[in-house]
Amino acid sequence: MINGEKKGSTLYVLEILRKYTDRNHSLTYSQILDKLDSEYEVRLERKTIARDIDILSSLGYEIIKRGNYGVYLGFRDFEEGELRFLIDAIYSSRSMPTQYARELVDKLTKDHSIYDKRKYKHLEKIDDDVRTDSRQLFLNIELLDEAISEGKKVQFQYNSYGTDKKLSPKKDGKIYKINPYYLVNTHGNYYLVCNYDKYDNLGNYKVENITNLKILDEPVKPLNSLPGLSNFSIKDYLREHIYMNAGDSVDAKIKIEDEARVNDIVSWFGNKIGLYFEGGNLYAQIKVNEDSLIYWALQYGQSVEVVEPLSTRNKILNILNNMVEKYKK
Repeated sequence: MINGEKKGSTLYVLEILRKYTDRNHSLTYSQILDKLDSEYEVRLERKTIARDIDILSSLGYEIIKRGNYGVYLGFRDFEEGELRFLIDAIYSSRSMPTQYARELVDKLTKDHSIYDKRKYKHLEKIDDDVRTDSRQLFLNIELLDEAISEGKKVQFQYNSYGTDKKLSPKKDGKIYKINPYYLVNTHGNYYLVCNYDKYDNLGNYKVENITNLKILDEPVKPLNSLPGLSNFSIKDYLREHIYMNAGDSVDAKIKIEDEARVNDIVSWFGNKIGLYFEGGNLYAQIKVNEDSLIYWALQYGQSVEVVEPLSTRNKILNILNNMVEKYKK
């Protein structure tokens, strides 16, 4: 309990302003006194409130005075638009279970008033049956980030879902020794871009499927020492691997039969694609991972046509023929 003008009251006043005021909600000095008493059993004099507000202002806190309407705390760590963006990103992540998402949103909004927090209470993630329930995810991210920063190899077991809908180790619990290079978040999932120590190419592992992760006291194989990767760009890599498939990229020529699909193509592959007209038709030139291209072409098959490479085109044709036979039965 604090009475009179004893030290420490300034922090209590700051908490009241942070919790109950914003640009749309102010508190008079009398209301601040009442809330200090009811919430913290802190009893102060009116002149002490004025002194504490002056102290907070001198420390850089933006406290706006509205005459007889009181005062409110202006500046926050995040503007409303920034906060909305971060919260939407959290709730759209498929890697994060609902409970953890709520806890993280609570941390993000702790600096905001109760009125601002209510704006985000209605947000929900889609059902948890399509999300990881592994607490290991966050520890994996921390350990992988540490390994990447220190240039150390890691080892782990890699898992996949079985018919029991549970994660189980692949290849009888085989231990993978990996050179980690990048952690990326794409389509709501975290992936590790890395090199499996036995080979000289890059691979992608879904972080939530990793268990028994351990940092090794061995230096990583330098990324630029891998064949063809001396000028590696993670941005180009992500543009080419839209579904995070492993394997080589191809230079693809795509015929666009519906110009409205240009928007989707740019959304998937970025604005570095080549767009041009030839013989009255619109084409796109894209460098992309072959498996990703096949999946993407099947998704947009009514509006686009893979013209080149011919080998990729034939793979798509074989898939379509097999699908037609299945649906004929």
